[in-house]
Formats: sequence, C-alpha cells, structure tokens
Amino acid sequence: MYKGIYVAMTGAVLRSRELDIVSNNLANVNTTGFKRSSFASRLYPILEGKVERQDVAYENARAMATFTNYKIDHSQGSFKTTGNPLDLAIFGEGFFTIEDAKGQRFFTRNGSFTLNKDGYLVTHNGAYVLNRANQRINIQGTEINISPEGNVFVDNNLVSQIKVAKVSNIEHVADSLFAGSDEGIAKGEVVQNTLEMSNVNPIREMVGIITALKQYETSQKVIQSFDDLAKRTATDIGRT
Repeated sequence: MYKGIYVAMTGAVLRSRELDIVSNNLANVNTTGFKRSSFASRLYPILEGKVERQDVAYENARAMATFTNYKIDHSQGSFKTTGNPLDLAIFGEGFFTIEDAKGQRFFTRNGSFTLNKDGYLVTHNGAYVLNRANQRINIQGTEINISPEGNVFVDNNLVSQIKVAKVSNIEHVADSLFAGSDEGIAKGEVVQNTLEMSNVNPIREMVGIITALKQYETSQKVIQSFDDLAKRTATDIGRT
C-alpha cells in the first residue's frame, strides 16, 4: 500500500515540476531569443537504496517516478525583420557572448542591441556584446553594416567582428540568458536588421499544461484513495 502512495507522491511532484516548466515556456512565447525547455520522467524500481532499470522486476522492490532528462530545445525560432541595423539574429548554431558590469559572461540568442552613451554595443540591460577576442565593441560612426561572419563595418571601415560562440554544458539562467562553457567559434551566421523570436509553440504548451494538470489530479486522487484505505485499515485493526 505504501509503495503505491510513494509512487503517486513522486508522480505528483514531477507533474508539478512539469507545470512550472511548461508555464514558463508559455510566459515567454513573445520573448526574443527564448528557447523552450522540457523534461522526461520514468518509473524506476528501487531495491536496497539503488535505482535499477525499469525493465527489471523485483519481488520486494519499491518504486518511484523520477526526473531523468532536462532538455533545452535549440531549434531555430522564426525571424522578424525590424529594419534596425543593431538588431541581429543568428541563423544556425551559436550564441552571442555578452559581459555584464561585473565581468561575468553569459550567452544569448536575443540580438536586440543598442549603443550606450560611450558608443559600446550593449544589450538593453546594459551588458556588453563581445567580439572574437572577447573584447567590447565600440562603434563610432553613422552607417553600420554587419556581415554574416559578424564583421562590423562602420562608415565602410572594419572595426570589429562579433563573436558567435559554440557553447557546451548550457544552462538556462533567465529568459533568453544562458550560462555554459565557451568552446570557440560556432558555424552560425549573423543576420542584420532581424530578430529571432521564441521557438515556443503556444498550442503545444497549452496541451502540455492540460495533460500535466490531469496527471497531477490523478496522482492526488490516488494519494487520497490510499490515505482513506490506510485509515480504514487502522480502524479495522483497532476493532479486532
């Protein structure tokens, strides 16, 4: 009986986690450069404190539903043409490298950039966009053209090259911001006057929310059923 309660409880916890992830995806459907997240879960038997494979049967094993795979979906988002020369998108793999005021580096696909008062290329939160030498990019001039390779031309003069980084061990920090290990230059191309939109499909996420809610409610009902059974059993034992 308690085995069943344990499975139902872990299942409810996982469905709650799934609801958090799907809800966050849906909340960022209009966030530039956002990448949706997902996770998978499986039912595992546990024997003597060790998690064993799902396809192995044990006579006295407990069981649990467990979080097995958190995944960031890096599929390409749709492009939106803006006509702003400082709006950049990446076609293919890679991330823009940015650096905050404390010198911490992050990665993003949100190429909605601007110039600060000193002429540095920055995000709208003030983080500096870095070039291939991991240096800040200063732009002094009027006509700005950026090639697919990231070369920055100001008044027809090459001044820098925007870095499109290949990143491993990627972790979601917030919205369109990621942390990870810089593995050099990626093969992605820079597209000027364009922004990459979120790759979230709102219909898919709504279906995910409905499914997760139903599964969560089912787990709660199972827990309640086992709880009622335990109370009746205790009452019956007390009468004997």
